[in-house]
Amino acid sequence: MTDTSEISRRAFGAGAAGLGLTALAGVGPATAATAADTIPPSVAALYKNAIVIDALASPDTWNVPYPPPGVLTPEKLANVRASGITAVNLTVGKPGGFEGTVKEIAKWLRHIEAHPDHFLLVKRHADLAAAKAQGKLGIIFGFQGMGMIGEDLSLIETFEGLWVRIMQLTYNDRNPLAAGGSLPDTEGLTALGREAVARMNSLGILVDTGHGTPQTVMDAAAASSKPITCSHTGARAIYASQRNQPDAALRAVAETGGVVGIYLMPFLGRDPVSASRALFMKHLTHAIRLCGEDHVGIGTDQSITPVDISPAYMDIVRQTAEARRKAGIGAPGEADGPIAVPDLNSARRIEIIAAEMDRAKYPARVIEKVIGGNFDRLFREVWTG
Repeated sequence: MTDTSEISRRAFGAGAAGLGLTALAGVGPATAATAADTIPPSVAALYKNAIVIDALASPDTWNVPYPPPGVLTPEKLANVRASGITAVNLTVGKPGGFEGTVKEIAKWLRHIEAHPDHFLLVKRHADLAAAKAQGKLGIIFGFQGMGMIGEDLSLIETFEGLWVRIMQLTYNDRNPLAAGGSLPDTEGLTALGREAVARMNSLGILVDTGHGTPQTVMDAAAASSKPITCSHTGARAIYASQRNQPDAALRAVAETGGVVGIYLMPFLGRDPVSASRALFMKHLTHAIRLCGEDHVGIGTDQSITPVDISPAYMDIVRQTAEARRKAGIGAPGEADGPIAVPDLNSARRIEIIAAEMDRAKYPARVIEKVIGGNFDRLFREVWTG
């Protein structure tokens, strides 16, 4: 999904107050993935030393405004520190257009400046190693949809100058560049979209096809002279959701030398009600078999801070889904359960995934690639400077 600051804070307050509950910071026992999770020492050592990249995440509240976003509380900062994540692709593109996007970038630059012990702005590939060495979270500015540029491709260069390193062509809707996931699968990249891909290639910006139709993904793969990504998706072969990509689209990303990121979203399926760790592993295993060990990573589409899966939270999930439906950017199944995988609902979720891969007998080299090495390699190959 995407940032939720456009959802009214009054809606949050009304939902929580109506249930007689207050917002929680998301670090209490109810938010832990599983209290009994034990990480084997070999996996803990691998995770400690690896470049760990979440190809879509945020240090702030994410997907639904519970608790309200905008303030990096001590609890959120503590979860950043505890997560062990080296860097995240953070969405700064706003549905409100050019002005809103610039304001969002400025907001995050202020957050980074205010918390220099926690964050490092990623301007070039070398900054990932610097973030790892310094124990900070690298913040990579990215877009989810490029509607804010309209038909003015010169704005791609403008935003590149504001350190936007990843640009997703479209969200669930249609824009002048491409078709998003709410549209028929056969709609894809426009002629202007092909020009945009070429412009992004020349500037060293990573082309992201998350939320695109399958045709958008395949068209972008064909148009790009550099590897691309589908930063956060699932496998439609495992669960038939418009937010998941069919094998042909996943394979197309891999064939560019790119990386597919598997998310932790309701669109993984129902087990029996919510998505589960086991379902995530089915999607991940399918992607690795299909695309190869060099072309799969993780894009959780989550806040680093675990969500408080409570009645108040679920009320806000439903309100948010309805607002998104009315705006034409929703996806079927968004309000069927929590916007999370309950048994991976932890700041250390990627380490837990590493342990699951270890239990599934994946070798250490594959685990290291999936939890960040593949995206690290992709960024090195695509980014210039």
